[in-house]
Amino acid sequence: MSNKRTPLFNHHQISGAKIVDFAGWDMPIQYSGILAEHKSVRENVGIFDVSHMGQIFVTGPETADFLSYVTTWDMRRQKKGDCRYCHILDNEGQIIDDTIVYTLSDEKYMLIPNASKVEEIYDWFLLNSNKFEVSIDNLSEDYFCLALQGPEAPRLLGQHLNTSVGSFQLVSMGDTIVSGTGYTGERGCEIIGPLSEVVNHWEALVEMGAVPVGLGARDTLRLEKGYLLSGQDFDGSQTTLETGYSWVIDWNHDFIGKEALLKIKSSAYSKLCGILIEERGIIRPGNELSHDGNSVSKLTSGTLSPTLRRGIGMAYTDLEINDSITVKVRGNDLNGRVVRMPFL
Repeated sequence: MSNKRTPLFNHHQISGAKIVDFAGWDMPIQYSGILAEHKSVRENVGIFDVSHMGQIFVTGPETADFLSYVTTWDMRRQKKGDCRYCHILDNEGQIIDDTIVYTLSDEKYMLIPNASKVEEIYDWFLLNSNKFEVSIDNLSEDYFCLALQGPEAPRLLGQHLNTSVGSFQLVSMGDTIVSGTGYTGERGCEIIGPLSEVVNHWEALVEMGAVPVGLGARDTLRLEKGYLLSGQDFDGSQTTLETGYSWVIDWNHDFIGKEALLKIKSSAYSKLCGILIEERGIIRPGNELSHDGNSVSKLTSGTLSPTLRRGIGMAYTDLEINDSITVKVRGNDLNGRVVRMPFL
């Protein structure tokens, strides 16, 4: 079976993008180069085609109750126009996916699952919706998503759509949704709308100066900020507590996985920590992590930080902050230490 492609695939090719397989999609990994694209987002403005991400809509009079049950956050606390990052857990408290929930109205919400998790989340929601008066629709093939990120993103958004949006807020413009969200740690927004309109948005924003950015720089940008990557930093066997993201849990409501988390909370468990390399070298996911000569873990994420010009990564470990470590790269041990995230 051939990979899926977004409507912008030809634009990516014309722009000289290197195309790779990502979760069953042909996606651009880079255009001009990861370092240059990373710098554009940190210092100016970049644009990402993330139309491979999903869009699941939940509607009905009990939508807030249902989403509170299937996510770690009490969505009844949300107001129209709010966006909330949270986790979707299984009965053992392990992360199925992380997502952002968009409150479009009291009875209409949208979620953005990761590309590889769309069908699984849709099926999980259907399985757990029997006791709620809701409708669940997977409209991922009908919508695009563009991320406009960087210090100049608000200015370009104003020029393009004559609007502005606050952090983790949204504005609806007909069928188009603009949210103050992203995966880079920079100011910016994501534009979500009918698939037929994506080319016009992309061409207009690139013409205004937005630099096309691929998945390579998207990864270095998110890792500098300590953001999780689905399938890599969690793969279905880790809990929210272990990732260090307990702040996404509202303990004052009942949700799937809560009982399991309460048991884990009172016990000892490894946590996802930042790894900073203190000498020259690039680290990658899967590299072995050692402490005092003993192997203690493997990196879930790893790269060369374009901003710090140092190797940075993540690993689940029982070590303490500032503990010294080594990471084995091609037979060589690189010295580093455990640090708090984000790295920037």
